[in-house]
Amino acid sequence: MQKTITTKQPIENRIIPYDSESLIKYSELKEISFEQMENDLEEFCYILENCYAGLDAAKSNGLNIENEKNAIINLLKQKQTINISDFAEILYQRFSPYISDTHFSIESSYKPCSFYYRFITQHRLYFSDLYVIKHDNNFYVYESTDEAIKIGSIIQLENINEYLYEYPAKGKNVYRLAVFSDKDESEFDIKIDGKEQTIPLYREPANDEAFTHYIKFSAKAAYIRYNRCCFDNDEQKEQLRNFSNSADKCRNKDVIIFDIRGNHGGADGYSLQFFADLYFNNKKKAQKFINKYKSSEKWIYSLASIKSAIYSFNKYCDMSLPEVKKGFDKFLKLEKRLSRKPQKLIETVSKSNYKFNKSSYNGKIIILTDKGVASSGESVLEQAYLFFKEKNQVIQIGTNTSGCASFGNLCTYHLSNSGLQVTCGFTDFSVDIIKSNKFKGEGKGYFPDYWCTVNDLEKTIAAVLNVNIEEVKFNA
Repeated sequence: MQKTITTKQPIENRIIPYDSESLIKYSELKEISFEQMENDLEEFCYILENCYAGLDAAKSNGLNIENEKNAIINLLKQKQTINISDFAEILYQRFSPYISDTHFSIESSYKPCSFYYRFITQHRLYFSDLYVIKHDNNFYVYESTDEAIKIGSIIQLENINEYLYEYPAKGKNVYRLAVFSDKDESEFDIKIDGKEQTIPLYREPANDEAFTHYIKFSAKAAYIRYNRCCFDNDEQKEQLRNFSNSADKCRNKDVIIFDIRGNHGGADGYSLQFFADLYFNNKKKAQKFINKYKSSEKWIYSLASIKSAIYSFNKYCDMSLPEVKKGFDKFLKLEKRLSRKPQKLIETVSKSNYKFNKSSYNGKIIILTDKGVASSGESVLEQAYLFFKEKNQVIQIGTNTSGCASFGNLCTYHLSNSGLQVTCGFTDFSVDIIKSNKFKGEGKGYFPDYWCTVNDLEKTIAAVLNVNIEEVKFNA
């Protein structure tokens, strides 16, 4: 049974500026006084303490806000004026060791010298062109673009399993040698037949095309290109709405190829509607599920976070999505409540108890990912697993995603004197996220079941499904 528990903490109401329209007044501002810096530091700490859903996680990493605040004041107290870019860098240096959140960022409003700090260490995969196969506890060269490396040579590498990524485009039980690292990697040392060799590495770039949505069909498959969950104009909004209602067009296909490469997020509702319709094949049941089902969540409500959320929802969100409208109406009520009685509300929602075992769709769902998939883009994976994991219908192919899933529902504030823009989520989704064996952490992302580069997508899909490549060709 689902439960919601709300705890209350008395606080002083403090409204941190949040409207983007007033940012222009900071566009030429380069410096602030020490007193102005102190005020902005107080605002930054207020955001952490009363608006940020990742506060408990940061504290578990050792964050003591008062200690960091005093350290910054002591560092800058001899200065009459402070460069805003220096202030931002100090905030990043002092707080980033404790905050591990791809969504959390500090950005400048000063146009001549823009900067951007994201509070995460990103990990990326660097491929080699060396493919290996295991036989009798040894690893042998299966294929290499380097003619000097002979097929069948023995690979010697300590902890070799950490560098092997299953790559079915080259054959069954074939692995591609790669390095997963938080540093830029260009080469890798390895022993081949007892001889030290250096092999080159390269990074597969993420898809960066503009808003794209379409559906293509073959006799047995549907291919859905869905690279945005957000819109910039009414035409794009209409395309997203059309997508959310397109499950019936795909229902009779053996395979749905869901290409979300480059989808850096937006709203969860469009893909949730698609998967609910696909699962139930009944609009009323699907909508009832959407209205009632909850994942494990923790919401942080203060007057500051609520006012920023109301502004963001009004400006960027599609109110035709039922869960968006429901959330917005709730925020309006909370705004009145928190204005009357200043307090911080922590609302903890337990996961709904629902058995997913009667899907009306029995085909396979292939989800194509890359490092550009983040936030609500990654929610597409979670939603697909939610509905279709019981029958192992979901297969992720490509490379790892960004790893931007633990904290969401973003609000942006700007500090009163410097104009520094602080973006963070006021909802904690981490309870369910960390239980996923696919999610490797913030900045690391969801690992695919099968790895491949863009050039090998169609070969990989065909190999995984054991079908002719012509059946899955969509010029992906």
